[in-house]
Amino acid sequence: MLVLEDFFINFCILCTGIFLIHHYFLKTTFPSKNSLRCRIRKGLFHGTFGIVLMHFGIQLQDGVLIDLRIVPIMIAATVGGRAAGFTATAVILAFRLSFYPLSLASLNNIYVLGLSALLFTFISTTDVSMKRKWRRMLITFILILGSTFFVVIPEINTAVILFLQYAIAVAVASYVAFNLKFYLSRNDEDYAKFKWESEKDPLTGLNNVRSFERKIQELYGHSKEHRGNLSLMMIDIDHFKKINDTYGHPAGDKVIQKVSNILLLSAGSDAFVSRNGGEEFSILVPDCDRHNMWLMAETIRKAVAESRFRIGNGHDLRVTVSIGFASKNDNGPEAVSELINRADRGLYNSKKSGRNKVMMAL
Repeated sequence: MLVLEDFFINFCILCTGIFLIHHYFLKTTFPSKNSLRCRIRKGLFHGTFGIVLMHFGIQLQDGVLIDLRIVPIMIAATVGGRAAGFTATAVILAFRLSFYPLSLASLNNIYVLGLSALLFTFISTTDVSMKRKWRRMLITFILILGSTFFVVIPEINTAVILFLQYAIAVAVASYVAFNLKFYLSRNDEDYAKFKWESEKDPLTGLNNVRSFERKIQELYGHSKEHRGNLSLMMIDIDHFKKINDTYGHPAGDKVIQKVSNILLLSAGSDAFVSRNGGEEFSILVPDCDRHNMWLMAETIRKAVAESRFRIGNGHDLRVTVSIGFASKNDNGPEAVSELINRADRGLYNSKKSGRNKVMMAL
């Protein structure tokens, strides 16, 4: 008979391992679409996890070892597909053959785990819900196990009782494992969503003012430490209030969205683009001197001025922006606030001198 205490230990290790692997090593939702290297890594983690479960398994007669190692294989196939499932299975079987004597039970184990892993990979690619995939994996394993269980334990009465106990134990453990993994993955999704919402502007998808304030402190500190350049550009849509008053706020939103797209396309991958509120934007560019920042600002100004803004109802608008910028080199400015003030003064001068200009305040 199976010892309840031993299975409880295996079950506790299973829950602990799922949490630790998810939180500290993988931390990803399923199904996964990561690279082959990442999927193999998932298989290695879950295969090692299966070895731990096997080490604390229940040793029966004739080398039969009962544990919950199939659950990590199910998780690996679910989060990493074929590569992860086969990798986890290979790790577990290699350990089984290397550190346990070769017997009918070990050969049967190769058959059960290998065939299960093969079928798991096909189940994981089917177009059904995750819960249904998991249920099919469990049923598949129990059927494969049941087809060979009586071979390694010839006594019928003992085999039936052990098989039923083991099947129930695996079913309960897999149910808890699925719900725990689903709970952890849902938490990751919620956290990522809340983090995105706290850092991004909902209308444009650009960084918001909170992200800007944190990023400028970070980049300024880095430039000061390494005596490098840092440039800040402040952009404002000209006569934006008139657009809202004449065509309505939905039209104003379309203008803001298109200007945001132009900024992203023109600024480059190293730039940190933010919407700082209303029609105001900013661009932070590390390792960029004043000349290159002026060239970027002119590119943006011309791109906006030459674009046609379609706002619906047959209306096309011409929109311009005013831009001010400032650059920090190893001579200053000496504070983040001074860099921001200089860029603001440049923007003010651009507005004051007629708009649709790029100006720098020294």
